[in-house]
Amino acid sequence: MLRIAICDDDKSDRERIHGYVTEYLDGKDIQAEVRVFDHPDTLIRECESFRPQVYLLDIVMPMVTGIQAARELRWNQPDAQIIFATSESSYALESFDVNPINYILKPVNKEKLFSTLDLALSHVQMDDRKSVTVKVKGGLCTFRLDEIMYIDYRNHVVTYHMSNGETESTPTLRIGFSEYMEKNHSDQEFVRCHESISVNLEAIDKLTKTDITLRNNEVVPVSKSRYAEVADSYMNYRF
Repeated sequence: MLRIAICDDDKSDRERIHGYVTEYLDGKDIQAEVRVFDHPDTLIRECESFRPQVYLLDIVMPMVTGIQAARELRWNQPDAQIIFATSESSYALESFDVNPINYILKPVNKEKLFSTLDLALSHVQMDDRKSVTVKVKGGLCTFRLDEIMYIDYRNHVVTYHMSNGETESTPTLRIGFSEYMEKNHSDQEFVRCHESISVNLEAIDKLTKTDITLRNNEVVPVSKSRYAEVADSYMNYRF
């Protein structure tokens, strides 16, 4: 399902944009979860797990500007579509630092917002293209890829570690870890950081020569022999 976040500290602007977005979704018959925030700190904190594909952000907000918030969000969601809506035209040049899809001056024009949403959604990768179904103990399970932090292999069993701390394990396998990853995740953004661990590049928050800190604050080891490959893959993914 499509996920959209709106953040504006002005109540009237917030309600106006939310109303326009609701009207747009109804008119297009698009199902979406829309969350509205009045402060960028709350937006950043909650969107670590909510992970919207589209953000509509005011720029002039208390403590943290919309551009500063977008920089932090962009680091963990390089594919997110960011739309700025602001009363201040002076921020236009600075806003391009985070590669927004558009910059709309307030009061927001409905037709301009609708056309911008059309463009944003044309770039969005929906969940059916960013999920994987695997065989687990008891049957089959479909995971959203952005919820998988890492995958490990022990005693011929593969375990998926999720962003909420939950795990799911496969039955005992007759194939090795390399063959399993090639068979199930060859076209996805995973990298082997250890002989028995493959990490989701999207989940990495910090990389050192000895370990990886994931965005849910879990830490996994990086073997010396694999650090260069992990670093190259991570930089290519981010930039």
